[in-house]
Amino acid sequence: MTNTKILLVGDFVGYGRLAIGAQASVLMRKGYSVSYLPTALVSNNFCYQQYAILDTTAYMWQTLDIWRKLGFSFNLISIGFIASDEQADMLSVFCNEQKKSGALVVLDPIMADNGSLYSGIGEETVQRLRRMIGISDITLPNYTEACYLADHPYSKQGMKTEEAEEIVNKLRTFGAKSILITSAKIDGVPHVVGYDDTTKEYLRIPYREVPVEFSGTGDIFSARLIHTLVQGKTLKASAQITMEKLSALIDTYQDVENKLEGLPY
Repeated sequence: MTNTKILLVGDFVGYGRLAIGAQASVLMRKGYSVSYLPTALVSNNFCYQQYAILDTTAYMWQTLDIWRKLGFSFNLISIGFIASDEQADMLSVFCNEQKKSGALVVLDPIMADNGSLYSGIGEETVQRLRRMIGISDITLPNYTEACYLADHPYSKQGMKTEEAEEIVNKLRTFGAKSILITSAKIDGVPHVVGYDDTTKEYLRIPYREVPVEFSGTGDIFSARLIHTLVQGKTLKASAQITMEKLSALIDTYQDVENKLEGLPY
């Protein structure tokens, strides 16, 4: 396990337990070798409605050029927030290079929640992430993000089983392989739904919902899911284990006052 090299790509948030900083804390405690490629430096959570952001595209170009010259390689690449089409293009090339050596690519298409896009994010981000789906081995949208990507109507009440499969199939037309859609409801019951490209199986996994919302929960979910997958569990088993642990964690910290700072981990 300690020989597994994981590259975290995404925004680095200065205030709060979020993004690649939160993922790194989880994965480093599990013994992985963790590297970083920040797509932006962000002052704080987007949910505060005001924030400073520094685009790191030039740094990314220089870093990837140097890493190629040094022969650096990774077993798994986890991609979160992407700030521009230019970043998406360079990451697509780099990931395809790394996949030739067996790297697994996990994409969390960060852009929306609760039926709406995050502040400052527009339709161009939706189009960009649709293109990125094709390079990923596992795509991890929440229900809102899946609806935007699949151009499917969002409903506060959730969806029927056939709607979930319709969304999954639409994402597969963009080149998606394995898919897990989080924060979904099927007939009113909380579920993780998706598709396992390895077993060719549609997934429908109920879980116990704790009725509080922490920012950055998706970041913790993806990090813990990655850990379980690297241990050799199937996608379905990994999702079940991750949701159980996440529910227990939220239970423990549900009385924390400022949930915008993220979930303690």
